[in-house]
Amino acid sequence: MTAPLPPNPSSAAVPDSASPETREELLKVLDRETAIARATDGRLAVLILELRRVDRLQALLRGPAPAMTMTLVLERLRKALRAEDRMAAISDEQVCIILPRLAHPSQATLAAVKLLRALDRPIAHEGGSAVLRPCVGIATLPEHGFDPAELLMAADVSRHIAATREEGYHVFQGDEAIETEVYRGLDLDLERAIRANELEVHYQPQIDLASGRAVAAEALVRWNHPQAGIVAPTTVVGIAERTGLIGTLTFWILNAALNQAAQWQAMGIAPRLAINLSVSTLTDRELPAVVDQGVKTWGMVPGNLTLEIAESSMIVDAERSVAILTRLKAIGVKLSIDDFGSGFSSLAHLKRFPIDEIKIDRPFVSGFLGDAGDRAVVRTAIDLGHHFGFRVVAEGVERAEIRDALRDLDCDAAQGNLVSPALPAAAFRDWWAAHASGG
Repeated sequence: MTAPLPPNPSSAAVPDSASPETREELLKVLDRETAIARATDGRLAVLILELRRVDRLQALLRGPAPAMTMTLVLERLRKALRAEDRMAAISDEQVCIILPRLAHPSQATLAAVKLLRALDRPIAHEGGSAVLRPCVGIATLPEHGFDPAELLMAADVSRHIAATREEGYHVFQGDEAIETEVYRGLDLDLERAIRANELEVHYQPQIDLASGRAVAAEALVRWNHPQAGIVAPTTVVGIAERTGLIGTLTFWILNAALNQAAQWQAMGIAPRLAINLSVSTLTDRELPAVVDQGVKTWGMVPGNLTLEIAESSMIVDAERSVAILTRLKAIGVKLSIDDFGSGFSSLAHLKRFPIDEIKIDRPFVSGFLGDAGDRAVVRTAIDLGHHFGFRVVAEGVERAEIRDALRDLDCDAAQGNLVSPALPAAAFRDWWAAHASGG
């Protein structure tokens, strides 16, 4: 049986021993390899890799962006595969990989980890560089079926679930059919959850590196779905963007965080709060009025609110972004470039946008002690930020030696699990009390 796949995208596969030229060839390979595995009691795996944040790279590439993006990705992936493995693009943002003749199903998981690591480093092009956030769904023969269509469906179900997992990959389990029905129903559930006030906001602390003192917190949405469990923040935002709920979700997070800030203020606690803005929200002409109303309603000092904007989103519609950001700046709130280094910010853009802060993207921070390139990016970001008068925050600080090295480079602040994971409001209040004076 020929396995169903999405319509063929513009051809972007890289001819190679590990890569069929077309999706049609991939389907033939899958049919052949499943037949061989059935006849020989062998094993194989089907992986579907999805590129999240692919828009960041496409925003800075010239030419036919999706095809160029996939070409760069496939060039990176094929180096992580064996000679007998096969892969092809099945859409502008997905790659299907076939791993034939495996000795054990754990090899499929190891391959997924290698593929994720292959895309962990920024992908560079003449226009700049960008970090992708891939996820991988895994299905294996014979554990998850013998039919090519069954295996592809299982891998795709696992891809949906992998997008919500911290590790970035997921192996199909026996009950995934139930889980995926719940997952696909989240589109319908999110609007109800917002209106019923069923979402939560957790707060990830930020410390001043020089003193160790608590200074700020990033507000992060959390959704504990009654059937699906904890839904990743990126998934919540993705659902909101697909269904046109992103404005409603942003309004809810803003007001929930400002409401909490007002409660903390009554207790003598006044952290600076950071809230993320999506690409679509940044071009919403109503945004400044919504922010202004929220600040006034909850009695927030405008300068204690920071709005974080993804680096690449500012250049998608630069003219409108400048206008919106200028109006926000007039309210008195602070503006931050999030994930700095993963998109594209020329000196001209840094001068043009009314920015107060940059946040160095976590892959550079986590790797900069052992990688000269990452260290150069971090050092340059700190020096550049200070040159423009920006506050510089390092994201993803997980180790004490990284924190100490960032302090030596005069980075202003740090955020990450070494400082603290994101906390519910009550736990954050306790954490703040313990760290208000530094240490």
